[in-house]
Amino acid sequence: MIRVFVTGASGNVGSAIVRTIQAREGFELAGGWCREAGEDLGLLAGIKPLGIAAAASLGEGLAASRPDVVVDFSAAPILESSLKVYLDAGINAVVGTTGLTDEQLRPSIEEVKSKGLRWAVIPNYSLGTCLISDFIKKARGFYPYVTITDRHTNEMANAPSGTACALAEDASEGAFGEVASREVYPGVLGGKIRGVQVFSQRLPWPGPYSAHEITLARQDELIRITIEDYTSDIYMDGVFLTAAKIALFPAGSFLRSLSEVMIG
Repeated sequence: MIRVFVTGASGNVGSAIVRTIQAREGFELAGGWCREAGEDLGLLAGIKPLGIAAAASLGEGLAASRPDVVVDFSAAPILESSLKVYLDAGINAVVGTTGLTDEQLRPSIEEVKSKGLRWAVIPNYSLGTCLISDFIKKARGFYPYVTITDRHTNEMANAPSGTACALAEDASEGAFGEVASREVYPGVLGGKIRGVQVFSQRLPWPGPYSAHEITLARQDELIRITIEDYTSDIYMDGVFLTAAKIALFPAGSFLRSLSEVMIG
């Protein structure tokens, strides 16, 4: 039985994780932490009471519940401090919260290696996004033009999304086509990540809707791929696959993509 501690347990994804644990064989909810300290995690997730209250603090919650793995879907402003707590606790982690740069993650990568832990810090646990990422890497050698648009609700904490950043990284290898246009107004051609143009839209779409549109082009041919997500439930297969396999990876592993989990 894998005992799971959920950070951000009352959020869209965190609540889905709490609900899914009840139906997933081989998993048990050890505890959780969110702003509603003291409230029952089951009620916060919209199901029956589970008799497990949200911890008053992250460190206290981990110490009291002694989980096998922590799953973090919280918020970017607290992520850096939360990672330090996980390192101090010496616990394996599955992290889906985004907002930290590679440079900000570097100290955690080094400590995970030195402590012999196993972490997955992955910007998107959607199986569809994982499969599309593999396609982009193969296609980019033939399609020199690429843009990425990420769409989230107006309450999304960061722009671009972590998924958009990861897709841009996947699309960054290979030559880029020339664009003759020059910006008359700054930013109208989008921001650039490793040379890839990225646009972020933030509008009041209902629910936890998000979408990522990847456009690949060469002379006289264009490929447009759109991934649309309508509920947080679509992340559950990827999250629980990672939680189930994380302890099987070599000590010191720091996974950055779902592809590594699927083939590992």
